[in-house]
Amino acid sequence: MKTAKLLIVDDEKDIRNLMDEIFSEEGYQVETAANGVQAQQAWRKNLPDVIFLDVWMPDIDGISLLKEMQKEGVLEHTKVIMMSGHGTIETAIEATRLGAYDFLEKPLSLAKLIVTAERAIEHNRLHQENRQLKQKAPDQFLPIGKSKMVVQLRETIERLSKFTMPVLITGEAGVGKHHFARALHKTSHRKDAVIKEITSIDLNRLLEEERTEELKNLLRDAHQGTLVIANIEQLHSVSQDLVADLVLHQKVFLKGEPESLSLDIRVIALTRGELEEIVLHRQFRDDLFQRLKVMPIHVPALRQHTEDIPELIDYFVNYFVTREGLEYRHFSVPSQNSLRQYAWPGNMKELQNLIQRLLILGTEEVSDEEVKKAIMQSDLAQQNQPQIDTSLSLKDAKDQWEAAYLSQLLRETGGNVSETAKRSGVDRTNLYRKLKSLGIDPKNPV
Repeated sequence: MKTAKLLIVDDEKDIRNLMDEIFSEEGYQVETAANGVQAQQAWRKNLPDVIFLDVWMPDIDGISLLKEMQKEGVLEHTKVIMMSGHGTIETAIEATRLGAYDFLEKPLSLAKLIVTAERAIEHNRLHQENRQLKQKAPDQFLPIGKSKMVVQLRETIERLSKFTMPVLITGEAGVGKHHFARALHKTSHRKDAVIKEITSIDLNRLLEEERTEELKNLLRDAHQGTLVIANIEQLHSVSQDLVADLVLHQKVFLKGEPESLSLDIRVIALTRGELEEIVLHRQFRDDLFQRLKVMPIHVPALRQHTEDIPELIDYFVNYFVTREGLEYRHFSVPSQNSLRQYAWPGNMKELQNLIQRLLILGTEEVSDEEVKKAIMQSDLAQQNQPQIDTSLSLKDAKDQWEAAYLSQLLRETGGNVSETAKRSGVDRTNLYRKLKSLGIDPKNPV
């Protein structure tokens, strides 16, 4: 038996009675109103799930009532379906703009009435679930999962959050090192200060191009906060000197500046794990390395703790539903088992992208077959990474690498050019030009 409440607003008695009879037989709770005033009294007394609202009525027209509902916040909880015997396209557009769920023309199709009501109620249910998820789910900073590895990582982060020493986070690409750095910042006493992130390549460039003012602003922004440096093993010698001064002496010397800059910044360095070998080859300062590795955090590959995948699925689904407005989908037990059995060469990032793709491409429960197909596509994408072809000229090789890099970024951002521009450090206009010259379709990167 359906328990949804409907309000039918129409000045024609025969239509009201017919709709009342139809929906009552279907098990709905039905209330009717013959004019705008009665409609106002009805929704204010007992808020319905769906309102069928006639456009033309003698006292208050439907569009005016819709505007009133919008002001009162009724549309946050109720879906409005407009009805008209002589509606125009302009009226339908205006109603939709004001928040109406649908627009039906008279004479009304009984079958369409029932289907439209069912869809509106389901849409309303999902909308309410999404609102509740947003209210209940605060930002998740600490690592997710119940495995021994993840429990130990949470304990390590909570312990380190009480101190200010620099931290070295190691792990394969895609394991979520940036997420761990943010978790460390957000659980520390510096949580209300700024966390700034920069790659070693960008820091090298700032120093090599003598962009002193830009570098100074970056460091001042991070004062009393946290500076995350990605791929620390790629720092050039001059950049290593700057970071060493910051870590060892809490001050830096910038070219062109008369005095050193005193700073209170916690440095979190990220690396894929090659740093120790680079130190052995004397390509990285040993004193800086020794200071960074006092309390290292190693983030395990996803294949090492696949028992956490059910919790990770819940987290990513809720994230995409609440933050990006994607439709909720439940993952069946067989589909979760298939995800647990996969090796995840792309680690957490690959899992996140796969879940996002599954949410975009379907609406029903996620099946085992659907997951296996998605995994196969993901596996092929991993295997098809371009190899270096030394028969190409340097320019052609560079174009090939840039095409692969930008295509991968576009896949990771779901074709979002703005986010790709931000992550690549390329101006959006220049990025569009670059994509066009490389023959890359942002919505369908190969």
